[in-house]
Amino acid sequence: MADSSIRSDLRLAGITVVLGVASGGAAMLLTWILHGVEEVVYGHSEQHGQVLVDGVSNWRMAAGVAVVSVVLAVAWWALRRRSELVGVRGMVDGKPAPVVGTLLNAVFQMIGVGAGLPVGREAAPRELAGLIAGRLSRGFDEDTERLLVAASAGAGLGAVYQVPVAGAVFAVELLLRQVSARIVAVCLGISAIATLVSRASISPLPQYEAVHLDGTTPWLWLWALAVGALLGPLGGWFGDVADRVKARSQRGAWTLLTLPLTGLAVAATAWFLPLVLGNGRAAAQSAFLGMGLGAATIVLAGKLLATFVTLRAGAVGGTLAPAIAAGGLGGIIIGHLAAAVMPGVDVPVTALAVLGAAALLATSLRGPVTGLLLVAGVTGQGHEALLVMTLAVAAAFATSMLRRPIPA
Repeated sequence: MADSSIRSDLRLAGITVVLGVASGGAAMLLTWILHGVEEVVYGHSEQHGQVLVDGVSNWRMAAGVAVVSVVLAVAWWALRRRSELVGVRGMVDGKPAPVVGTLLNAVFQMIGVGAGLPVGREAAPRELAGLIAGRLSRGFDEDTERLLVAASAGAGLGAVYQVPVAGAVFAVELLLRQVSARIVAVCLGISAIATLVSRASISPLPQYEAVHLDGTTPWLWLWALAVGALLGPLGGWFGDVADRVKARSQRGAWTLLTLPLTGLAVAATAWFLPLVLGNGRAAAQSAFLGMGLGAATIVLAGKLLATFVTLRAGAVGGTLAPAIAAGGLGGIIIGHLAAAVMPGVDVPVTALAVLGAAALLATSLRGPVTGLLLVAGVTGQGHEALLVMTLAVAAAFATSMLRRPIPA
């Protein structure tokens, strides 16, 4: 009995290492595709602290998203005719995912985001890593296979953003929704290995340049509670709308019309408002560096509309980075309004952007720990920031539960 238990543990440890390497490799492949498309469309790829659209001509930006929307409309329409696409939650529940279809879908998502489609890129590495885990974990019992698929999906997310703990927590909190020493160990192990492997081509620097929060300042505690409370309902509504537009996303032949038209509309909008392009990283980075009230308000409205309409039109993608952007812009707006009604008070506007991003992401994901750790990781926050970010997330969840539902 003891020998059998040891063999089982060794087998689980071995597959943990294998899936960690595979998930890191998947993250590297997709990031390489993303940066390659960005180089073609914008002339450079997005780096730490850089706003991708800065210094790029309007013609070049608009043409990129317009052309890719037509190409991907045909590609996704043809793919859906031949394959039933399965998301990560379906994979975790044991639904078989097509190998070629899932791989192509992940590549298409990265091409779209790289060219400027306003959707998130985090779904692709999760799906590809989950696909690999589903294939390599055959032979294990059903619970272990489910664990390995979820852990690998979280590891794909952690590797792309270089946030291994957040990736592991994503798997536990949002995919598995149960905790044990075995589950935590496997999720952390695969995510850590994937992140280390992916560093062969993905920079370990934080995704964003942002102010470091001083969690020892009592005034910032009050600002965190205020920002969280004000943005909690918006985060809840963001998640509600995201779920609905994805569920009703155009999947048939109408995609050949709706997605190109949406791409043209986004291209026209980007001519005057470039920050609507891409997964939201440019908009979020601009918020973290500081923006005016008018600019932040316009970009927030444009980004939300562009993201949801694009997903409804038939594009495939996530909403993680758009939620970070929306929260950061919301924090900027709250900060400027507070400064206007309280003259003489030193309002930490850029700090409120970081707090707003954590509050809105956590409520939109319905994952408080995942949202907090993701924003802390991608903005390079230290441990002293966790207390004040926790206050913002807690206040956001409290007010989010009080929101009125959006009519269907």
